Amino acid sequence: MSALIWKIACNEWRRLWHARVPALLMIVLVTLWGIAALAAHHHWQDHAQTVAKVTARSQHDWQSQPDRHPHRVSHFGDFVAKPVHPLSVIEPGILDQSGHLVYLEAHRLNSANFNPATEATTLGRFSLITPAMIVQWWMPLFLIMIAYATVTADKITGILAFMRGNGTPGWAIAAGKWLALFLPLLLLLCLQALLTLAWSWQSDQLLARLALMLLAQALYIAGWCLLVVTVSWYSRQLHSALLTLLLCWVCVCIIFPRGLANLAQIAYPTQPRAEAEYHAESKLQSIGDSHNPDDPHFAAFKQSILDQYHVSSVEDLPVNYNGLLMQEGERLTTAVYREQQALHDAQLAKQNESIRHWLWLTPALALQYIQMAASGNDLPHHQAFIRQSEARRYQLIQYLNQIHTYKVDQHDDKNTRVSADFWKNAPRPPVNLPPMAVSHASLTAAFLVLIGWLLLPGSMLVRVSHRL
Repeated sequence: MSALIWKIACNEWRRLWHARVPALLMIVLVTLWGIAALAAHHHWQDHAQTVAKVTARSQHDWQSQPDRHPHRVSHFGDFVAKPVHPLSVIEPGILDQSGHLVYLEAHRLNSANFNPATEATTLGRFSLITPAMIVQWWMPLFLIMIAYATVTADKITGILAFMRGNGTPGWAIAAGKWLALFLPLLLLLCLQALLTLAWSWQSDQLLARLALMLLAQALYIAGWCLLVVTVSWYSRQLHSALLTLLLCWVCVCIIFPRGLANLAQIAYPTQPRAEAEYHAESKLQSIGDSHNPDDPHFAAFKQSILDQYHVSSVEDLPVNYNGLLMQEGERLTTAVYREQQALHDAQLAKQNESIRHWLWLTPALALQYIQMAASGNDLPHHQAFIRQSEARRYQLIQYLNQIHTYKVDQHDDKNTRVSADFWKNAPRPPVNLPPMAVSHASLTAAFLVLIGWLLLPGSMLVRVSHRL
């Protein structure tokens, strides 16, 4: 029976090739994919080189600092770059919108900056055509234009009735038609994966991420092939098959993804950055002001330090009180800003959860979730990067505050300079790409949707294939 299915698939390929237009559309699709791959690769290389240059310059500037006061160093600041995985060539995700560099400084929790989407010109703000976009949007559209008549034409010409009359099972015809559509597109997906593997095989977590992306793309395209064959078998006229499939494409790829995202933003709006900073500053003023000697919180903090060292004034302390004050102020500031960041992240989590509840409406969005997670450019990966950056910032600033406390003479605080060796040995741990486990919720929901995307048209095709 496998030989029969393969023969039907070969006959379908021969028919499509002799029809000329499907073959031409396939050539256009491959050309479009090649242009997208080259453009995305150039964009990724340019981005990676920029990040590498900025990182090297930041490292050089940090190590080149002279002897100076620790508090000056804390305001000199440091840059940390977001790790960019080579699979960003296929799916850049939110990379261009979220930014890729964070400036670390005292008393502040900065967001990622230098995002190309806000720095581009008006014409440059059109979304970049990427290989992921080709798979998600254009490959199904070209598939519809190529194969909408795959069974309908056979019904109209009587070929389907002749094959069934000769004892050819309906499911064998359906399987052969589906195989003829799916195999060329699967070959293109495998070629994309092999090229990515060839030029980035030494990258971290590459095999697992690439395999996950390839599996999701294969499930998605296999579902579209099943849907095209099913609708074509149900339809009695060519125009009805084409219009039905185009309507499905518009809903699945455009209307539902955009509509779900907009509804989630309306239901769970996020605060603007300026408003969040205003609330943070207001809360800090209500907690305590380190510059006000009569502030209740810092007056109590001062008394606790005096009691700890059994002295009556800060001048009698064996350590620099200003350094202790900086440590306490940094602790309070960090707690308030992290609280505001947690509120912002909670709203984004609610938006994502709201979208996941309706993800079954649009397998295109499910595929995008998986591609973004596999390339390390979805929201959970970005939030993990921000958390790592903030942990590094706090560790670094408190290290400088401790130097201020124990290495700077309180009686000549402003004029004291500390050896630059302290800056060269400062804790600046690397920020690494988090594992895919950070996106487990999105990955689980998306794969369930893609499996359902296979089962629904597949079950319909099995049922309709028993008809003439």
